[in-house]
Amino acid sequence: MLAFYLKKYTMYITIATESVALSLCKQHGKTFNRLRRFFSIRIVRSAGARVNLSGSIDADTDILIVNHQSMTDIFSLEEVVGNDVRFVGRTGIMDRWPVSRIVNLVGHITVDQKDRRAIIKLLKDVKVCKGKKVIIFPEGTRSQTGKIEPFEPGTKILVEKLKLKAQPVVIKNILSIYNESNKSATSGTIEIEALPPVNIQEGWYEKAHQDMSNAYQQ
Repeated sequence: MLAFYLKKYTMYITIATESVALSLCKQHGKTFNRLRRFFSIRIVRSAGARVNLSGSIDADTDILIVNHQSMTDIFSLEEVVGNDVRFVGRTGIMDRWPVSRIVNLVGHITVDQKDRRAIIKLLKDVKVCKGKKVIIFPEGTRSQTGKIEPFEPGTKILVEKLKLKAQPVVIKNILSIYNESNKSATSGTIEIEALPPVNIQEGWYEKAHQDMSNAYQQ
């Protein structure tokens, strides 16, 4: 447990440092982007982890559909996907300092799950991000159960309404390295697998969930 808290506070100090550093740079300039990548990697390393990507992420993918287990997911994905991404996250987490400062500077998308009109705002915000990869966690919250939880309908609506090219990505073993639920931490490699882009037809969303669950259990 001591290792967990040491890594947790080191991560938060690194995140706070990133928020200050990015505040001093021109948004999305060369220095801004380099610092963002530098800190993403440092945050993952402070959790005692490295990242390995199997499969490939298509260059023209609009949205990545990813399972969610830990805050470390975000920085692990930034390391393998690159910095020109925008995450969709819920309020209550992404509006807390120092994370909130990075969210505002980078332009990540926040969703208030209690707002019935949230899907309308989400559609508008994602449409503005055209040309950048959007990463969304369709479970709606972090799963600590060792399986991929059922998907909420918002991602399906988003993909179909905006006619986005979607690609599933599976984070497999992060809980064995950094687990916020049982407060355990060790060192290891986070395995991330990019599945083929989905074919948008009847039942595609359910199939994506099944394919991701199968990959997660492998």
